[in-house]
Amino acid sequence: MMFQALLLPGVWCRWGGRARAPALQGSRASLSAASPGLAQRRAPGRQLHSLVRGPRGLRPVPAPAPSAPLGLRGFRAEQQQMALTLSDWEKRLLERLCNGLLGGDRSCLAEGITLAESTNGQKKHLARLLLQKVLDCQRERERLNDQRPLAFRMGLSGPPGAGKSTFIEKFGKMLTGKGHKVAVLAVDPSSKTTGGSLLGDKTRMIELSRDMNAYIRPSPTLGTLGGVTRTTNEAIILCEGAGYDIILVETVGVGQSEFAVADMVDMFILFISPAGGDELQGIKRGIIEMADLVVVTKADGELLVPARKIQAEYTSALKLLRNQSKSWKPKVVYIKCGCA
Repeated sequence: MMFQALLLPGVWCRWGGRARAPALQGSRASLSAASPGLAQRRAPGRQLHSLVRGPRGLRPVPAPAPSAPLGLRGFRAEQQQMALTLSDWEKRLLERLCNGLLGGDRSCLAEGITLAESTNGQKKHLARLLLQKVLDCQRERERLNDQRPLAFRMGLSGPPGAGKSTFIEKFGKMLTGKGHKVAVLAVDPSSKTTGGSLLGDKTRMIELSRDMNAYIRPSPTLGTLGGVTRTTNEAIILCEGAGYDIILVETVGVGQSEFAVADMVDMFILFISPAGGDELQGIKRGIIEMADLVVVTKADGELLVPARKIQAEYTSALKLLRNQSKSWKPKVVYIKCGCA
């Protein structure tokens, strides 16, 4: 029932975790590789979207100069100057990717995310221009939608083996069955020895990967801490531009202090196993106090009793933490293995 409530009309505007960050002066999101001043989607503190979200305009953050950040006018001038340096082939590529992505072409979306993840300087240059075009289009779409967000973002985190991918498989199929378009951004850890990543989360989403209303994109961390990649925020924006109205961000298996995804999404869900600790573990600061919803997984068979016990303990522990919103109190629920 908790997850089905997300599908009810108007629920997203009444509650749902922290509000996204208000519009910034200048621009609001750009490629973090080219712009160290990347603004996050959510502001600290949870409030009702209808109260604090207001007119949420998508505005990219300008790349700051070494001495002082650029204003909006300076950022626009920089973008125009960058566009003048493109070759004819690069201009055609940029136009093709932009038109295809905004039209919902999955291959163009995949190319756009690959471009954003690239460490090549010229590809970073193209990715920034692509993102700017997508943001301009999204801003116009939201204006026509009475300044309401066109997509709902959910971050799913938890320790390794907590059942995040299995849950996304079932939950995603339920969402696509309701007519939603779902994008899953799965983050996989990279090896410190070889630098490679297995990118195997998609293997647990066999049915969802065959669904044409779902898009699954695994990405490596490449040494980035916090449970996400350095370009997760950019990938979210590109998925929204491609028409996906529900974005699920699955982090790597995380610990107590890795919750960077909480600043990028509307609702942050923490998954824990039935043996996830006691009440003392629940009152420790860190990822627990950032969660909008705590889900105890694999609550069936012999694990049902332990799951109910840890649910009661975490519910009691959350009462000792300061609520960051007057409108929403974090809840603790349990689900059966493989059920949404």
